[in-house]
Amino acid sequence: MEAFDDLLMLLPAKMVQAVERHRGFRPEEMRFRIGRAPSLVYGGKEHFLPIEKVSEDDLLLILQKATGASLYSAAQAIRQGYYCTGGLRVGVCGQTAPDRRGTGFARYSSLCVRLARECRGVCGAIAAKLNGASFPNTLILSPPGGGKTTALRDVIRCLSDSGRRIGVIDERGELSANVYDLGRCSDVISGLDKLTGALLLLRSMTPEIIAADEITSPEDIQAMEEVYGCGTGLIATAHAKDIEDLTGRKGYRRLIDGGVFRNAVLIQMKDGKRHYEIRSLA
Repeated sequence: MEAFDDLLMLLPAKMVQAVERHRGFRPEEMRFRIGRAPSLVYGGKEHFLPIEKVSEDDLLLILQKATGASLYSAAQAIRQGYYCTGGLRVGVCGQTAPDRRGTGFARYSSLCVRLARECRGVCGAIAAKLNGASFPNTLILSPPGGGKTTALRDVIRCLSDSGRRIGVIDERGELSANVYDLGRCSDVISGLDKLTGALLLLRSMTPEIIAADEITSPEDIQAMEEVYGCGTGLIATAHAKDIEDLTGRKGYRRLIDGGVFRNAVLIQMKDGKRHYEIRSLA
């Protein structure tokens, strides 16, 4: 089932027909804000739908469907800001409040449902350039929503199908989503933080390369340093608009200065299309 069909299954009945009309535009996101009309994001713009304004009940219904009517049991994942289901990533925003498990959401004010997609071969040329005898540890860069996860998914598949053993840390189940092909030589661990997942993969599957999505926190930085010290190749994604943006931030600067990552794949939009270019971080 395509991610678009997964989206339709989450929607209140009153929205389905209006959203279905936009299938051919291949939406990347759907956004819901209380008191506003819902919108679809494609072509780099938000397109507001001519239907009634979103209510808090609409948001709760979408979340109930996304979590399989187990919103309470999914609270631990949601408190991190998003929940993954099938080919969708449901981002949440609203009023937070402390509880016995930390800080959770007392009320929801908006949702952003991002549609994962498989673009087979989009990074085939990039993967071929990286696939030398000695794999150059590489970060895939773009601003949020710029296609990093889609690119990483395709690079993993290409490298794996070439015979490279890839250990994939799919922390929140977004990379594979239990539906996407990550290649014949990939082994996927999900539901663990990056450091724990990496150490498990190193002990159990002897990967040549470890792949991870969204290196953002100090704990993620530590995980990459630990893996680098074990002599395994690394490929991961990071939020950055360009090389200067990346190198100007302390955590990433530490990884680059320490030699953990030597290359970057920069994703840029040109004439409405994504272009991929390998740059040196040395």
